[in-house]
Formats: sequence, structure tokens, C-alpha cells
Amino acid sequence: RTLSAVKMINQSGEKDIKGLAEQLAAIEAAEDQPEAERTEKLRLVNFTMKNRLSPILLGMLSDGQNEPESSDYGEWMDYILGVLDRLRELTKEKIGKITSHEVAAVISSSTGIPIGKIESGEKEKLLNMEDILRRRVVGQDNALKVLTDAIVESRSGMNKPGQPIGSFFLLGPTGPGKTELAKALAEALFNDEKAMIRFDMSEFKEEHSAALLLGAPPGYVGYEEGGVLVNRIRRQPYAVVLFDEIEKAHSSVYDIFLQIMDEGKLHDRLGKEGDFSNSIVLFTSNVGSEWLSKQINEGKNPSTTDLMEVMGSYFRPEFLARLSEIVPFSPINETMLVRIFEIQLKGVIALLEKQHIDIEITEKAKNLLATRGFTPKYGARQVAGTIRNYIRRPISKMIVAGTLAAGNTVVVDVADNGDIDWNVK
Repeated sequence: RTLSAVKMINQSGEKDIKGLAEQLAAIEAAEDQPEAERTEKLRLVNFTMKNRLSPILLGMLSDGQNEPESSDYGEWMDYILGVLDRLRELTKEKIGKITSHEVAAVISSSTGIPIGKIESGEKEKLLNMEDILRRRVVGQDNALKVLTDAIVESRSGMNKPGQPIGSFFLLGPTGPGKTELAKALAEALFNDEKAMIRFDMSEFKEEHSAALLLGAPPGYVGYEEGGVLVNRIRRQPYAVVLFDEIEKAHSSVYDIFLQIMDEGKLHDRLGKEGDFSNSIVLFTSNVGSEWLSKQINEGKNPSTTDLMEVMGSYFRPEFLARLSEIVPFSPINETMLVRIFEIQLKGVIALLEKQHIDIEITEKAKNLLATRGFTPKYGARQVAGTIRNYIRRPISKMIVAGTLAAGNTVVVDVADNGDIDWNVK
């Protein structure tokens, strides 16, 4: 049985990858179509890839480039091409036997439990979580300590059974790393930063749209589908659930939040149950961020009482009272930006290593690029765009033109006139 299973995986993998590559080629050839339309087709190819291919093959993919968060056609094409290339390599290598890792991949696909959660214990991660998160989240030591202390307390059995692992409010200005912390937390706890369910609460401003979290009323379109929130947590029960910018949501959603934080369970209009007891619930907002930034810039760490008082003007007291912790975020400064730039650059370095190309960036170039376009209002949000526009795309053009190839080192520096200077060795 094992040998026949291996043979089936190898053969079906090759066939599916070929089909996906043909779809990709057709999208690339349709140059007369708008980029937005082609991007949507790429998203569909990605969805098909993640749901049709053998979970064993997908489980063997090494950590690399993450799915693009933007709607940029070039980014999506690069991402899917990279995944397909790696999958081709895996099918060429052939799977010789089924190991415990492959079994875990199948279980993960069926249950929504991340592979890392199945394969490894939690104790070491919990004890080292603050250091693990610090590798990705820069300049937020106080926030990380508050969060990890509360998670360790919860996992020690000191919280009410059935409740989420923790319910945290990440408070602070735009761009200091709140969403990045959610991804890092998913990776730290579940070995996969994609173990995150995100809701942009600005999409639930109206009462009728907020109601869709629990499902459309009987007789309305979509009633048979049930509630979007319950459906998502049933598919992915081990996850970080992120409710982003909750101050923009309709007030009726707070009844849903209270039920999740109190009971760890939620029922949609069809009666289906969503279990949040294996999830961490995060809320984000930038309300009161000017006051918070002023406090932190003056060297003060606001107490929970101070934070509750400020937030009490915006949020219901019974909601605030049920939070595990309010986690304040510091505003981003230029020193933090360089470190954030270095962390985000690792993805480019990893992609170049696969092509046997080295990259060196001088400190002067790092400082220039990291702070380019920086405004306190948007924090570190421009860093990803800077790397894309000033590093990835120029390098891509050099590779296509043949001026940069395997065995080369590309050096990025700053010219006397202040422009970026490229030198290929």
C-alpha cells in the first residue's frame, strides 16, 4: 500500500503541476487583458494549487516567499512561478517512502492543524517565544513581553477552560508591526504564518454586512453558506484570528466578540459551531495613538489602567474587561527601520541563493533605502514597497538581461549623487 501511495503521489503531482503551468502560460500570454483581471486569475491558480495538489507535496515545500499581500500582477506571477519551480524539483526527486512528516502533512490538510503543531511540543516554544518573536518584530520589546507573559499564563492552565488561548488588543499608530506580530505569532505557535485568519473590520461598517459574520438571514442570498467567521475557524481551528481596525466596525460585532472571549464558541445562523479554544484572538486599532506615542516618546510605559481609561471613550467596558491584555505599540523611528529593512530583505536573499547569486548591500545603501519615503504617520509600511521597487525589480531586469547570473555577486551602494549604485562582480 505504501509503495502504491508513493507512486500515485508522484504521478498525480507531475500531472497537476503541468496543468497549473499551462494555466500560468495562458495568463501570461493574454497581454491584452487588464492586469487586475490577470491578477485575479493568478489568485485562482494559487487557490487551485493549494487545494488540488497532494498535501504531502505541499508539506514538503520549504519556507520561502510568502503569498503577496498586494494585488501586484508581477508579485503574484513571481510567487507562483517560484512555488511551481520548487514543486517540479520535488517531483523530480521522487518521494521514496512515506515518513512521519508526510503523514503529518495529510493530517494537517484534513484537520486544519498545522504540521508543526502535530510534530512538535509547545513547551520550548512558549519558554523562548519572546526571543522568537523579536526576530521579526522590531523595537517592541515591551509589547512582546506583555503578550508572551499572558500566553504562558494561559497555557499553564490558569485560564477558564474552553476560552481562547488569549484575547489581546494591539494598540498603537499605523505601521509599527501589529500585523507582523500576528504573523510571527502564528509561525511561533503553529509553525506556519499562514495559520492566521484576518478580517478587515472596515468591511463590516454597516449592520447588514456585520451580520454576515454569523450568516445571512433565512430567505436571503447566501443563507445556505452560513457565517463567514464560523466557516473560517472550522476550516482552521488552530490559528491566530486577527480583527483589524475594529473601531471601524458596526457596534453589533461586539456581541460576537464578547461571546468568543467568554465561551470560546460561536454558532452561526445554521447552527454550526465554531470552536476558538485553540486560537489566539487579536484586535487592532490606532485610536488614542497620538496620546500613546507621546507617552512612549517621553519614556513612559502606560499602565493598563491608563490604557483602559483612554480606550473607554471608544469601546464598551464589558469588551475591554474581557481582554487578556492591552498591548501598547511604540511608534517607529529611523533606527528601527533599518532593522526592519534587513529582516524583510531576507526573502530576496533567499530567492537569489536559489539561483546561486549573492547580494551585498552597504550600510550607506541600507540607511538610504530603509528610510526612503518614511513618515511617522505610516510607520514601516513603505519598506516592502521600497524593497520591491529598488531591489527586486532592478535585479529581476538584470537576471532577464543576462547581466546577472549564477556565480555573480551584486553589490548595492550609494553613488556620489545620492542615487543607488549597482555593481556586478
